[in-house]
Amino acid sequence: MIDDVGDPNGTVLVYLHGGGDSRLTRHPDDGIVAALGVRLLAVDRCGPARRHRSLRAWAEDALGPIGAAGVDRFSVLGWSAGGPHALALAAVAPERVERVAIVGAMPPPDLVGLLPGDVRAAVRYARFSPRYVAWRLERWGREPTPPTGDPATDAAYQRGRIEGFRAGGLWLARELAYLGRPWGFALGEVEAPVTVWWGELDALCPPEIGRAYAARLPAADLRLVPGGTHQLLFPAWREIVVSAAGGGRRTRPSPRGGAP
Repeated sequence: MIDDVGDPNGTVLVYLHGGGDSRLTRHPDDGIVAALGVRLLAVDRCGPARRHRSLRAWAEDALGPIGAAGVDRFSVLGWSAGGPHALALAAVAPERVERVAIVGAMPPPDLVGLLPGDVRAAVRYARFSPRYVAWRLERWGREPTPPTGDPATDAAYQRGRIEGFRAGGLWLARELAYLGRPWGFALGEVEAPVTVWWGELDALCPPEIGRAYAARLPAADLRLVPGGTHQLLFPAWREIVVSAAGGGRRTRPSPRGGAP
């Protein structure tokens, strides 16, 4: 499913949610993207589980629904597990993807060891026993989401998590499996400029991962936010959208921001 919100004539930005989340896991005020001159396509990866051989295969499949929305050229924003998916779209369709922003992204396979132990285990076992991992993920999905710093975005985060597990957790287990295998493309194939957003206090995806992305991507701008956590997406939503969409089509971004 895709939520098509914001300025219908604006710069197109595809939003890819985190693992265990959904298209609803974003800032709840869609007026922000509208005011920035951005048409936001928030794309679900959750739902009935599908098998993909690799992250590249997912990207090749995802281009169909994006094209069906009447979109040719677009930018991409990916948070957490959505980060690698955003990079995959840019690598697979360099002639269509103009800019990319990743926020606290899951790491390339060779850096999975930087993740917390429980996440490392889920990535490893998902390759061999996805249904067992799905059951564990569903238990995790019933826990309250971490605080974002604002009641409105807290509620949006929780709604997005509930929607993410509405059809169970097998989709996420299979996603973790292919994220832990070779992706089917090299980071050097990402030609679009990439803004790498990271909270300096991110305990799920430590800043070392962000520094590695900045070093490996051909055109990357690393933005480490003091005091920022893995939930940086929510308080810094406006600034992140501006960096991903190149400022939008109609308005200039406000100099004020919500980044912690």
